[in-house]
Amino acid sequence: MKVAITGGIGSGKSYLCRQLEKRGISVYDCDSAAKRLMRSSAAIRRGLTALVGSDVYAGEELNKPVLARFLLASESNKQAVNDVVHPAVAKDFLLSGYEWLESAILFESAFSERVHFDHVVCVTAPLEVRISRIMQRDGISRQQALEWIHRQMPQEETRRRSDYEIVNDGERSINEQIDHMLASMAAEQNNNFSKPIKAKQQNKMVQTILSIAGKPGLYKLVSRGKSNLIVEALDETHKRMPAFATDRVTSLADIAMYTDAEDVPLMTVLASIRDKEEGKECSLKFKKASGKELREYFAQVLPDFDRDRVHDSDIKKLLSWYNILVKAGITDFEEEMAPTEGDNIDDRKADEKDADSES
Repeated sequence: MKVAITGGIGSGKSYLCRQLEKRGISVYDCDSAAKRLMRSSAAIRRGLTALVGSDVYAGEELNKPVLARFLLASESNKQAVNDVVHPAVAKDFLLSGYEWLESAILFESAFSERVHFDHVVCVTAPLEVRISRIMQRDGISRQQALEWIHRQMPQEETRRRSDYEIVNDGERSINEQIDHMLASMAAEQNNNFSKPIKAKQQNKMVQTILSIAGKPGLYKLVSRGKSNLIVEALDETHKRMPAFATDRVTSLADIAMYTDAEDVPLMTVLASIRDKEEGKECSLKFKKASGKELREYFAQVLPDFDRDRVHDSDIKKLLSWYNILVKAGITDFEEEMAPTEGDNIDDRKADEKDADSES
């Protein structure tokens, strides 16, 4: 799953990213990446030198005043620089292993057309709040702050083009909005990637290996309380914590992969990866693999997977889960993830068909 965060200057994108970092969600910073690549990328250096002139670099360093004058000269100059820099940033992001990205000019730069994002999140704030933040942060006048705001796409237009809005006005709870957003994304992701098969008893968790929306990794069910579950991380920390209904906990036993025919239970797909890898971790460096490499590998595991509905990010998530399980010493997936008696997958599929015929 690829998610982009955008919003105008002073809206509070950086604050949202820090809150996501606290939840284990790392966010790729487009602005920092562009600055780094303009210093280090030979392709960008050649492109900017051909476009602006040889004096755009002073030795190994970018000559920022020269580049700034070129950018400010015309809108076409600005777009020409974007056409040199942004393809390299897009490639760097796709190879980085990050799933989340922050870009202040996501739409203006057409970056959203260079990378397919499953979701776009717009951070907004009232105009006066934005003005105050910019003035305080940069020590500039109100008029200058307004000029900077007006140089960017109007906030209403950015909001219209986005899938989610986080209002960072200093009054509404950011964390509550994040909870709601992540839960919504997880629900949609489950529908796209690993279709949950309806259980006979929806309120009963029958499997001990769990995924929790918005939290990295996998978890083992330790105990059940009246209003929550106690789970333990399947990593070296073995950290225990409560999980509530609002956390969108999904049992791996209730997940299946899309194919061109019948959906295949996740435990069967994981077992196929195990057999291919002889019980070892995934041999493919999937975090930096290209889409072609991911799909060629996955075709060896599940030849008839649905090419339209299973995305590259889905394959990466599955391979990440596989490695976590192997590191935790869990390789007998058929046994570990088998539904309890009376709750088998065939019965649940039959129930779905019965429910569909009744409706």
